[in-house]
Amino acid sequence: MEKIELLPDVYAVPENCLYLPQEKAIIAADFHIGYESALEQDGIHIPRFQTQTVQDALLHLLDKYTPEKLIILGDLKHDFSKNAEQERQDISAILRFLTKNTEVILVKGNHDNYLENIAARFGLNVYEQYELAGITLAHGHKNILSRPLIIGHEHPSIRITDRVGAALKLPCFLYLRAEQIIVLPAFSPLSAGTDVTRASAKSYLSPILKAVDVTQAELIACSDIGLLPLGKLSALDELLR
Repeated sequence: MEKIELLPDVYAVPENCLYLPQEKAIIAADFHIGYESALEQDGIHIPRFQTQTVQDALLHLLDKYTPEKLIILGDLKHDFSKNAEQERQDISAILRFLTKNTEVILVKGNHDNYLENIAARFGLNVYEQYELAGITLAHGHKNILSRPLIIGHEHPSIRITDRVGAALKLPCFLYLRAEQIIVLPAFSPLSAGTDVTRASAKSYLSPILKAVDVTQAELIACSDIGLLPLGKLSALDELLR
């Protein structure tokens, strides 16, 4: 499937983001630019491909959906500390590209310490939360009571294993229909996240999810062949046991 409507005019799309056609907006979360640099500090060296991959994915979004707004729901950067030089360069490259093509709205995540220093160079504010079409948009690391609500932070994914042990891990949306909460998958190709079918109620990072019954969430996986609606987590748990 190419899109699934979760809230009025809010569509999940296979590119790990939400599309709001009436608002001409794209919402994405958890880019974690600078992740490779953080790994290098821990002695793990991988090719620096993430920034270019993210930029290519954003170019695809701009071409396909022609949004007038792109809203990043936190954790544009990865390192908690002050902006390392390579991280600053990579984030600047992303923002330079985006601001030439659309309006950019930045919502602050728990990793985004000192992001304001970079954003100010492009004339951008960094918001604690943002309101769009009556919907509250936030990163998700702090408790928020307003609904409907769209968050990131959790990096939900699902790991599917067949009988011979082959496994496939896919990023996914969590949709709590009764609570009107949507949780976005990470946009970063390096942040597949926690398998929600194996997560306990206490293991969720967001206080918002700790306060609800996540087993009632509907899962929609993102794949190269489109969106895969998988039903409620509670039913999926039974099948994967």
